[in-house]
Amino acid sequence: MEKIPDQRTISRDEIMARLEDRALVILNVMPKETYADGHISGSINVPVAEIEAKARALIANLAQEMAVYCAGPT
Repeated sequence: MEKIPDQRTISRDEIMARLEDRALVILNVMPKETYADGHISGSINVPVAEIEAKARALIANLAQEMAVYCAGPT
């Protein structure tokens, strides 16, 4: 089993301030239809039900810092 890196809460303001930071992967776990209706620019959509099957293919470095969110960009 892989070790899960330390987890912490990141604020909406911090995510928005780091939109151009390529060191941060912004992972959107909403259903595809909801993602299509609106999402944080640059986020990667991997619906919760598909994470295990698709995360490795869509995210090059799973050890990279990630912000996971499931609400719209309001």
